[in-house]
Amino acid sequence: MKIKQLLFFFFALYGMGLYAQQSKCATMSHWDRIKAQDSHAETRMQEVERFTQNWIQENGDLKMTRNIIQIPVVVHVLYHADIENISAEQIYSQINILNEDFRLLNTDSLQPNHPFWPYTADVEIEFCMAQKDPDGNPSNGITRTYTDSVGYAAIGYEKFTEAGGKDNWNPSQYLNIWVCNLDASGGTLGYAAFPSDLEASPSLDGVVIRYEAFGNIGTAGMGAFVSNNLGRTATHEVGHWLNLRHIWGDEECGDDLVTDTEPAVGDNYQCPTFPHNANNTCGSGEYGEMYMNYMDYVDDACMVMFTFGQKSRMLAALSGPRSGLLSSNGCDAASGLNSQDFQGSFEVYPNPSTGVFMVEVNPDKKEDISISVSNAIGEVIYQSNHQNISSSLQLKLNLINEAKGIYFVQIKTDHSSVVKKMLINE
Repeated sequence: MKIKQLLFFFFALYGMGLYAQQSKCATMSHWDRIKAQDSHAETRMQEVERFTQNWIQENGDLKMTRNIIQIPVVVHVLYHADIENISAEQIYSQINILNEDFRLLNTDSLQPNHPFWPYTADVEIEFCMAQKDPDGNPSNGITRTYTDSVGYAAIGYEKFTEAGGKDNWNPSQYLNIWVCNLDASGGTLGYAAFPSDLEASPSLDGVVIRYEAFGNIGTAGMGAFVSNNLGRTATHEVGHWLNLRHIWGDEECGDDLVTDTEPAVGDNYQCPTFPHNANNTCGSGEYGEMYMNYMDYVDDACMVMFTFGQKSRMLAALSGPRSGLLSSNGCDAASGLNSQDFQGSFEVYPNPSTGVFMVEVNPDKKEDISISVSNAIGEVIYQSNHQNISSSLQLKLNLINEAKGIYFVQIKTDHSSVVKKMLINE
């Protein structure tokens, strides 16, 4: 669709967009606008749902696959006032939160004695700041754009440079997140595009978050958004982006298309007391509704889990409409080095670890070898250089004081580079 046509469409449907100002999440309002403009949108959604259900039936129990999927993220910061131009550190805090929440590394997760603990999933999806842009140039995964727009009404202007926003990067290769003064006069925290619309409306794909609800430092929780200070808005919206619905199915006793979330009468707010709505009219059990799920509307401090059923839906999306991400090299450092050129072996063990682990390199010829360890946001926390290595090089590294999460161990020679992921989780 041409940009002028698209902007006309947004102006024409602005009244529909006003509904977003009354909701913490405007994802379903965004979906309603798509359906109003495109008569084939509902059919695409149904086709993706058939694929999803078939994929889940064929793949069965996915409690632990040991196949970690990594998604490169680009964050587009849009600012009119200086306070909206959030720091890189605030952005990094959000990426760390996404990694903790999707890998069940969040310190506020349910305890093993909680009745819903058996349903709590490590989704096995990780996120990194993009290391290169769509043209292969080095990047820190952050774009910054001054805009004349004082605020955005959650109807899409922020996604277009011509409309005072920022065009997205290739959405089949990156998760695009816009951070801006969203819905300046209301309470909308964010919204996302469903994967069924990726092919038909690629320029609309991505996640939008207001700057007061992004990450857990800086402007996070500022003003009226004190209960949205832990970065869970992005966790919620990325869930939508990976094809999750709200747990109440967006209608009274609705269907979220997941088998292991309790039926809910409607959206929950603040911090309910457990059990909440036990044996409700929708058919919940004695433990009530799963209000602590990331796909409800409770305060950040009270949403702490995805379920295995939700995990299956997200992995299905990454095997179907979002499968382009599986071959994305956006997380790879932009360099002229070919990781396939290294002759020899490179091992990191144990993995996962407590932070104490071995790095073993066995080159097939004499090499000068550099070894480095970086965290998920690209900060190098260890580096050493070793000259004229022709036999086994073994290093015992101690990162026990580093935070739990995802790390990257890289070896470099004069002609090659190899990276292995490592998880510190104890």
